Amino acid sequence: MKYNILDYTLKDLEKYIIKSGEKRFRAEQIFRQLHKDRIAEFEGLKNIPKELIKKLGDVFYIGTLKLIDVKESKFDKTRKFLFEIPETGDKIESVLIVEDERRTICISTQAGCNVGCEFCATGKIGFKKNLSQSEIISQIYQVSNYTGESPTNIVYMGMGEPFLNYENVFKSLLILTDENALGLSSKRITVSTIGLVGRIKKFADDICLPENIKVKNIKLAFSLHSTDNGFREKIIPISKNNPLPKIYEELNYFYKITRNKITFEYVYFEGLNDTDNDVKRLSKLTKMYPCNINVIPFHPIDFPLKAPLEKFYGTEFSLSKIKIIEFIDKLKKLGSIVNLRNSSGVDIFAACGQLAGKNLHS
Repeated sequence: MKYNILDYTLKDLEKYIIKSGEKRFRAEQIFRQLHKDRIAEFEGLKNIPKELIKKLGDVFYIGTLKLIDVKESKFDKTRKFLFEIPETGDKIESVLIVEDERRTICISTQAGCNVGCEFCATGKIGFKKNLSQSEIISQIYQVSNYTGESPTNIVYMGMGEPFLNYENVFKSLLILTDENALGLSSKRITVSTIGLVGRIKKFADDICLPENIKVKNIKLAFSLHSTDNGFREKIIPISKNNPLPKIYEELNYFYKITRNKITFEYVYFEGLNDTDNDVKRLSKLTKMYPCNINVIPFHPIDFPLKAPLEKFYGTEFSLSKIKIIEFIDKLKKLGSIVNLRNSSGVDIFAACGQLAGKNLHS
């Protein structure tokens, strides 16, 4: 059985190299060529002894995702990439969002998702598998190779819940921030979570370890969507075991330990999570620590919706545009920092909540 060498961090590779009787510096040489130069075959390694190249080929392979399809929005420069995992045949999607000089790649951490959010297409298809760290970072490498451009920002907001695939997600962060790989500043990376008791605290502790200094400034986005615990449980089933009071405590801990700003993601449902009480609770929440609110229009998905969201099935953002702006204005008047998230790629089903890992629309 061979192992995908892209699943190895630099430290992992150093351990293997030393155990094989080779000098430590060889690991950095190999790692850099794999991740920065993105060689596709071991024979392409330069300045590496032939005997070591043979050893690598006997133990490892360089695995990557298979690019199936690319769609580009008619309204902006957003592109959606459909990949297949060769070993399992599972499909995942990534999105490239172009805004002026920014090149943001939204990546997936699972094929499918086991959170089951009522308003999310990914949750509707169910859980398939956790992505390995190589499958996570390969999305970025493939998109970059296809476009010829390097990303300026990475957001872990694609298919899946990152903290349900914690170890692989964390290792992928270590690779992406390594100067011998992508070398991206952790300030340009955001990890989104629906909120899992214990995981936010662990994440804060882990990124603050001295050996993880490269990932210290990673931003956290919390998918809130409602300040009413009862309503939230209806649209996000997993929140029954992860109540808001406990999540708020962990978010407070995250800020105290890391001093990193927190973003609250808030999908807007007219008449359901935009009441005066919602505004008051949100305003109070944003005064706890430095943060901002990203208000996101609900984007249509190709799956029927159950109560209490059934009335939104098939609706368009334009139907709620006036109301959503009024909601944002109320929050701003109370001192909250609020942004209306652009619906990039909505026409190709690449916007928030629309990823389903299959070619539904051509």
